[in-house]
Amino acid sequence: MQTLIHILLVFHIAAGTLSLISGLFAILLRNKIKFHRPIGKTYFWAMTVVFVTAVFISTAHSNLFLFCVAFFTYYACLTAYRSLYLKKLHQDQQPTVMDWLIEVFFGLVNVALVVFAIFLLSKGNQSYGTVSFVFGIFGLRGNYITWRRLKKKLVYRNYWLLAHIGGMMGSYIGAITAFVVNNANHIPLPDVVLWLGPSAFLIPLIAFEIRKHEKKAGKFITN
Repeated sequence: MQTLIHILLVFHIAAGTLSLISGLFAILLRNKIKFHRPIGKTYFWAMTVVFVTAVFISTAHSNLFLFCVAFFTYYACLTAYRSLYLKKLHQDQQPTVMDWLIEVFFGLVNVALVVFAIFLLSKGNQSYGTVSFVFGIFGLRGNYITWRRLKKKLVYRNYWLLAHIGGMMGSYIGAITAFVVNNANHIPLPDVVLWLGPSAFLIPLIAFEIRKHEKKAGKFITN
């Protein structure tokens, strides 16, 4: 068993490193489609390996919190990837069964993350309780936004692009957070700062980028 975990850890670290590098270049080359697409696909599949290995590793070590964080991060990446295949929801395109299953499954995980936060807070664990609550709430917010999009409650003409940007950047925040926390012994900062610092720094940048594309595309009215 230990040998298997060691092998999975090697794959996890390699995929994690690849996701950090490819994610950065995907962001920097976001306006150069020729390069952005293949790099973006590399990021998605690297994050898929990170997710699968993280689930097994966290389960083996009975680390429920890291297990939930892995789900939170991959949900953002997966919905962002799926948004590229759902560009015509404002016409006759219908979400697939897989799209609905993704929302139900990850929605339940996000609820579990909030419940876990309440449990930690009741036990006096303020640091991890607060972090768990924040990730859970953001996860449920993502579920709500995606659910409305799948139900064709659309506002902006480039709704699929906004979902892609928000999801991929959200998952990249998760990847950076995981890297920072795993190297916490070398970073003299409180746990809350390590867990929420990347979010506090990058979310305003995401909001700025999304607002820019909202203004550029404009709104439309749907039934």
